[in-house]
Amino acid sequence: MSIEFPSSESTEKQMREADVPTPHTVEDLASYVKALVEREHDYGTCVYAMSMAAVAAFNFAAHSLGVTGFQASCADMDVLRRTRRMRGPFMLVDGANALYPQYDLHEKLSEFLAGIRPWLATEAVGELEKFPTEGSERVRKHLEALADEAKP
Repeated sequence: MSIEFPSSESTEKQMREADVPTPHTVEDLASYVKALVEREHDYGTCVYAMSMAAVAAFNFAAHSLGVTGFQASCADMDVLRRTRRMRGPFMLVDGANALYPQYDLHEKLSEFLAGIRPWLATEAVGELEKFPTEGSERVRKHLEALADEAKP
């Protein structure tokens, strides 16, 4: 398999738009990552070097493990959870969907929030247990309102 390496002169825009390969060997993956990190970078290109290296590793692992598209999408969400240190439920929103009426983003957000209410209630109970006495009254009242939903 032939891996297309990004040019050492690639601009931030070119790197952002570049396709990332699916290396089939550890050696190809290592060569690709090495080419990305060893080139000269500015503030913007280093961002894309990192994401391109991560995507190449993701593609390599997905190919090597023979995962399904669904498994890959679950792994993708887990990467976001781990890199952003999210501990609770989260959702992604594609702002481009706001261009079309069939994608009611307000409704999607409302559905998401309704679906996580039990989680929010349980978490609020825990947060109240460790809430400082000098903490914000507004925050305390909000947590109490959420925690009320956890009561039988």
